[in-house]
Amino acid sequence: MYNVRVATGNFVCSATLDSISITLVGTEGESPKTVLDNWGVDFYVGAVSDYKVCCQRDLGEIVLLRLHKQIKLSLIPTSWYCSFITVTSPKGVAYHFPCYQWMEGRGSLELREGTGESFSGERKRNIFQRCPPYSVICTLDIFVNGFSTVEFLFAILEYVTEHWKEDAFFGYQFLNGLNPKMIRKCTRIPPNFPVTQEMVAKSLGDNTTLEKELKKGNIFIVDYQLLEDVPAGLINGRHQYIAAPLCLLYLSPRNHLMPLAIQLSQIPGPLSPIFLPSDAEWDWILAKTWVRNADFHAHQAVAHLLQTHLLAEVFAMAAIRQLPMCHPLYKLLIPHMRYTFHINTLARESLISKGGIFDLYTAVGYEGLVEVLQRGTRALTLTSLCLPDDLEARGVSSLPHYYYKEDGLKLWAAVESFVSGIIDLYYPNDCSVQEDCELQKWMEEVFEKGFLAQESSGISSSFTSVRELKKFLTMVIYTGSVQHSAVNSGQFDFGAWMPNFPSSMRKPPPSTKGTTNAENYKDTIPEINITCSILSTLWLLSAPTGDVRLGNYPEEHFTEEAPKKLIAAFQEELKRISREIEQRNKSLPNMGGPVHLGYKYLNPPEIENSVSI
Repeated sequence: MYNVRVATGNFVCSATLDSISITLVGTEGESPKTVLDNWGVDFYVGAVSDYKVCCQRDLGEIVLLRLHKQIKLSLIPTSWYCSFITVTSPKGVAYHFPCYQWMEGRGSLELREGTGESFSGERKRNIFQRCPPYSVICTLDIFVNGFSTVEFLFAILEYVTEHWKEDAFFGYQFLNGLNPKMIRKCTRIPPNFPVTQEMVAKSLGDNTTLEKELKKGNIFIVDYQLLEDVPAGLINGRHQYIAAPLCLLYLSPRNHLMPLAIQLSQIPGPLSPIFLPSDAEWDWILAKTWVRNADFHAHQAVAHLLQTHLLAEVFAMAAIRQLPMCHPLYKLLIPHMRYTFHINTLARESLISKGGIFDLYTAVGYEGLVEVLQRGTRALTLTSLCLPDDLEARGVSSLPHYYYKEDGLKLWAAVESFVSGIIDLYYPNDCSVQEDCELQKWMEEVFEKGFLAQESSGISSSFTSVRELKKFLTMVIYTGSVQHSAVNSGQFDFGAWMPNFPSSMRKPPPSTKGTTNAENYKDTIPEINITCSILSTLWLLSAPTGDVRLGNYPEEHFTEEAPKKLIAAFQEELKRISREIEQRNKSLPNMGGPVHLGYKYLNPPEIENSVSI
């Protein structure tokens, strides 16, 4: 007599009235097909029920079970979400079968015992025999005309509205704002951005020169070449404008990152003046606003959409297609892919489609968005996706008050340690990686579909070593959790005050100085109805979902003790990092930084396990 415990999902619509049967398969035989039926309703929401399966002989080690679903009493079939099944043998040995997926209509589903197992010659069939392992679909209702008033209840938003014109805050946002990966060290002035010592002498002060500061490593640059000649769209029947600016910044003796010069095109000349802090007030404010507008497009299209949402979808789709449920990497990755398909489907319907939010209310429109995405995809590299390598490549590892960097490195190390522990359990050497054809198929699909087989990306179509595998999987999990939080969670904080993050510009970049005042500045930035539409979108995108936080695994895919211990250690490390971040944030007013704002976006309790919003 075998005891079978069956758990139904604990959310709406997970129950079923259909008939569920089970077949146990062991090393010594299999059981008869047995209907799971107790008195009353069996598979209600949250049900955990025990059933008996009778066999004439010992089945040996239980390695597989089959679930069978049949329509009951000719009623309309209902979908059923099975969380897990536990089988206990007559000898008291328990076998765990994680499921966490739907059964639709009538049919059968095979589940393997929960012990992680990389590829062996005996396992090749039924890789695709599973429904998407997701529960209730996340919803993203966009009420573009229903946003009435906004109360500035958040400290960061209040700060933005009061300090958006200040140079120190402008520089701070390149470190700890929505797009903290654009800035890089400048070792020589680019020929298409002819900034001279005379231009910046006043900003640098009397005791130094531009050349000296370049040699010291105190000059940084932000270049939006990605946006050059991107076609602009129409909003309310009016042509919009896009700039591809360059911005030079200086790390002052007080460790404040200050803008030195801004050029609003990639081509210097009489019609492309270099704007300076010493210019007329509104000339300088408008130049900075053009940079913030460029940052809006680079952030939304590349840093947010491409480098988190779309990449996470590639990793998830390849895993669903190529990795069976018993594969250890499926168990490792699937919690970090929760709701990713759903949110991206909704984004394609409401946000990035023709007639969607970005088409109607941003300067790039639909065609421009596609162009920016194509350029961003061609520029993708493994280095840019791995935080330690990216910081080194951009020359910003030593920048002070760079809280995105500080917190991100701690979290990268925590994820890397967790991933390394899991990999060491299942891949003892490089040969075990090379011989896992399911793993190699997953990577091949990621390379071809996600990175378009571009060798320039620095990504290979296969893994040759344990070290390569650990690094890549660390990047996959970090991208869908930590990096997404960094570029998503603060959108309302930094973008609700529209002049700080405008989605469009109604007039072309100024070709001369001395022509801007408060009135024509307001005529350049978006209209009120456009602002309200974008504002409501940013609110919805950055609102916390309260779903599953980083390091929490409510669906138990790993059933062995060793990976469970690694999960517990990962969770403890995240708690330690959280305490450090919270203490740092409390101490910021005493640390001499330019902006006394707590950086909260990489505090582990604020990070979701996956791209789910």
